[in-house]
Amino acid sequence: MVIPFLSVSKVEAAEPISVADAISNNTGTATIQGYIVGTASSGTSYDQDAPFTVATNIGLADSPEETDPANILPVQLPTGTVRSGLNLVDNPSLFQSEVTVTGTLAAYFSVPGMRSASAYTIISEGETPPTDVEIVDNIAEARAITDQNKVIRVTGTVTTGLGYWGGKAFYIQDETGGLYAYTSSADLEPGDIVELEGKVSPYSGELQIQPTTIKKLSSGNPLPSVQEITPAGVNEQTQGERILLNNVTISNLTAVNDFGTFEFTATHENGESIIIRNDNRNGLDYETFTKQYKNGDLINVSGIGSIFNTTYQVKTLGLESFEQVNKPAVYPNIYPGTVSEGTEITLTTPWDNASIYYTLDGSAPTVLSTKYTEPITLTKDTTIKAIAIGDTTSEIFTFTYNVLKTQNLSIRDIQGQGHFSDYEGATVQNVTGVVTHLYNSANFVIQDINPDDNHHTSEAIIVNKSSNGLKVGDLVTVAGTVEEWYYDGYSDMKANDLPITRIRATETLKTGTAELPEPLVIGEDIHPPTELIDNDGLTSFDPFEDGIDFWESVELMRLAVPNAKVVGPQDYGEIVVVAGNSVNTTFNALGGINISADDYNPERITVLIDNENYDAKSGDYFTEEIVGVMGFGFGNFKLWTDEESLPPITRVEKPITITEIVPSEEKLTVAAYNIENFSANIESTPNEKVVKIARSFVENMKSPDIITLVEVQDNDGPTDSGNSDASASYERLIAAIVEEGGPAYAWTDIAPEYNRDGGQPGGNIRVGYLYNPERVTLSEGTKGSSTDSVAWDEGGNLTLNPGRILDLPLENTRKPLAAQFEFQGEKVVVIGAHLNSKGGDQPLFGKNQPPLLGSEAERIEIATMINNFVKAGQAKDPNLKVIVAGDMNDFEFTPALAALKGGILTNMVEKVPAGERFSYYYQGNNQVLDHILITNNLVEKTAVDMIHINANYMDIHGRASDHDPIIIQVDLKEQESPPSLPKILNLKVDKKHIKIDVNKSSTFKLTAMLKNKGKKNSTIDVTADAEYSGYDTNIISVNEGVITAKSAGSTTIKATYSNKSVTIKVTVQAAKK
Repeated sequence: MVIPFLSVSKVEAAEPISVADAISNNTGTATIQGYIVGTASSGTSYDQDAPFTVATNIGLADSPEETDPANILPVQLPTGTVRSGLNLVDNPSLFQSEVTVTGTLAAYFSVPGMRSASAYTIISEGETPPTDVEIVDNIAEARAITDQNKVIRVTGTVTTGLGYWGGKAFYIQDETGGLYAYTSSADLEPGDIVELEGKVSPYSGELQIQPTTIKKLSSGNPLPSVQEITPAGVNEQTQGERILLNNVTISNLTAVNDFGTFEFTATHENGESIIIRNDNRNGLDYETFTKQYKNGDLINVSGIGSIFNTTYQVKTLGLESFEQVNKPAVYPNIYPGTVSEGTEITLTTPWDNASIYYTLDGSAPTVLSTKYTEPITLTKDTTIKAIAIGDTTSEIFTFTYNVLKTQNLSIRDIQGQGHFSDYEGATVQNVTGVVTHLYNSANFVIQDINPDDNHHTSEAIIVNKSSNGLKVGDLVTVAGTVEEWYYDGYSDMKANDLPITRIRATETLKTGTAELPEPLVIGEDIHPPTELIDNDGLTSFDPFEDGIDFWESVELMRLAVPNAKVVGPQDYGEIVVVAGNSVNTTFNALGGINISADDYNPERITVLIDNENYDAKSGDYFTEEIVGVMGFGFGNFKLWTDEESLPPITRVEKPITITEIVPSEEKLTVAAYNIENFSANIESTPNEKVVKIARSFVENMKSPDIITLVEVQDNDGPTDSGNSDASASYERLIAAIVEEGGPAYAWTDIAPEYNRDGGQPGGNIRVGYLYNPERVTLSEGTKGSSTDSVAWDEGGNLTLNPGRILDLPLENTRKPLAAQFEFQGEKVVVIGAHLNSKGGDQPLFGKNQPPLLGSEAERIEIATMINNFVKAGQAKDPNLKVIVAGDMNDFEFTPALAALKGGILTNMVEKVPAGERFSYYYQGNNQVLDHILITNNLVEKTAVDMIHINANYMDIHGRASDHDPIIIQVDLKEQESPPSLPKILNLKVDKKHIKIDVNKSSTFKLTAMLKNKGKKNSTIDVTADAEYSGYDTNIISVNEGVITAKSAGSTTIKATYSNKSVTIKVTVQAAKK
């Protein structure tokens, strides 16, 4: 039963609590009042001396003088206003200041802490702690410092660009040595002489200074001389210094990550060798490098002497670090690819007394062709073919260039019609737009104020320029290099995600201010596709057809979502919505949207507001427009905006959902419930969660007879104890159920081998059972061990009870568990399953289309194994009754579930009305991961219900798990077979298409023609005796030929009598006024 939605007012924040209270009761959302006493490096170690080097957290205590880590609470500072306002690196005067901070109380650094701080106030200022600085005479003295807590001041010349190895890192050098400087903030150029203050310490073997103060003393100075050495000369004496290796040979060239960083071995003719490492962050990646260089090439290479752990290496600075020794007879200054209009190509030959001849028309060059005397200026796409002629004539060399327009260039020219800009790597000038969004201090979005009417190309782009000083509304002109950049994502984002086109600016010039362009309104100005994400492998750009192309076509543009409907719980500061005017979106019972085999809802919009405490759930809705710019991150297009600009939201009350299944003395109820890493460990499974889970068993599920539990952890949860026993976890849950008025369940499981079944390390999740001993008995038998494989005896009974199904090697995933029960004299076998997760599957909106589902093959194998196990039991006992229940980590329409059904099982999920068919929520989509399947001999005697109490809600709404439970009720008793129906020749209906208004009724008549031996065939009325199926029960009801209309829509009735079927199409129209 579902109680209708009611509006509810927003809850006010509670009064601040002390740090001691937050440590002792570390759950929920709270505002803490305390003093900033340092930064955490671990849960038991705090830096409480300036200068501070960590900006990602602070430590709070109830006393400004506190030094005991047990009395200090670490607070995570997420990127944004909270970090910029509270971190001690940028705000050292806040040390020992009194503040309030609001966020989520949860373990941080494995101790009680606060995560996702969302708001703060400064009650009183603190004092910048004094810093003792030792001035050293040179870099060699700095390198000799052994006290890692000593703050020094050292001077040197910057020798590299910034950020080539992360952050804004760079190297400095003087006449005595070199040193790596790691910082997240700097504005320097090679040749600047700088004074740095900070601590010196080794990191991964390399000595570095982390400067808290950087002072530029002068610019434009000559760089220290490059030392020409052999590979053995890369040693302790040349660390951090500019070096040159001549005449070394490339071998073992390989990419070391998905971003383009590469390494190779450089071997000198004297046999010495050294590792060369080029980090892609310097602008040179593996793909570009291998267009010009390969294994076996003889080169000169320059860079910085370095070390990683104990291995000496050379860090290179980009393409400028490499020079080919064994050059071809003709080579260009710029290798083939995309270049800007006006680029000059210089051709060179290393041959003495040779001349170069070339053509531009595709023909083969000869001595009669144009002789090269000056650079070739490219004004259009060009192929240069060239030869060198000296004592001999060389082979023909071909260089092809894609030449891009550079004059009067607009943003839409750069963006183009596609997911990757043709201008990538090109230098652009005079690109103009108005600033519409500040991503952070170094990145801003601009949009053209003079758009065209082509909706296939975006009018906006993001610009990277540190210390730009710009504001929203500033009109700017930009020059720089076009890049495809990955702003937010997992470690594999470069392999899987789509990039964002940006300009890495060398110059930004504010020329005035301008009104922001009016946002394109979803559903009015532009219309996103509502079914297809992609159907052509990104080979064709179809914004009107493919969702992934549509959102790309408005990348970074200002968009407005009118009257947005929230389709799921806010998570990670993201709210997924659908425009209120979307005409082809079907919402489920809670206001979410379900996926289907051919519809993954590309119209959904992820709104990023960066407040993980914002209250939103499915069914809530905004009035007026959400306005933002369309970015991308973590595998999804995301509308970048902020909480302050959101329109009003109407929050509906969470409905009370209770199973519609009525307990019956004669019928067995079986449920499946993923209770999300449940243990007896109060830190990882707080009491609040235990009460919610227990209450859901009693109140929402009406105390099922058997529950297949998924994700039960061992007694100490994610603690590395070496013990996988979960008895205390079960007993904790059972006691809570009794406290809520439920039965005293018994339990059974088989503890897994330690850390061998996947899930949270140390947690040892497994499948287990609760069962009510007042109604159900666990059949007698020998309990299997974690490595014993269960089978069937000759009578169709389990050889182990319970026993694990181990007919395949199942590495690092849960093993299915079979248990045999007796209910009122009837035997039933319940198989609990938790198939391998979808981890490793590629994102729906990623660059690989269709996405590779790397996890699917293993799920199909496990599902097939379970199906074969059931078949083996049926071979022993044809009347065997089996229930397979649990978290299958896949959808009802997928190959994995087809393999699990395998012709002998029916998935009861498919019997649930479409609007209620979901158990999980992920990135805006409701879906079914939790299933109960039954042998076909139970189908006619089984009812099913999915109980929506968790998936579409946040913790503040009472969510106890990330999954909803599912329950069936089955009559196990054998029933007398109904009398066989006569064989008929045909089946006819008098109305094949019925139109009817809501709340009205209509009738039809069904007749069958019987074949009578030796007599004339006869026709009978079978309307009352036929079976009716296949129709949507939300739209109509059918009873013995009477159709009653419930709601507007279309559906089809399948009428079956004996061996024949016919269909009746029904269209229900809204009641006429």
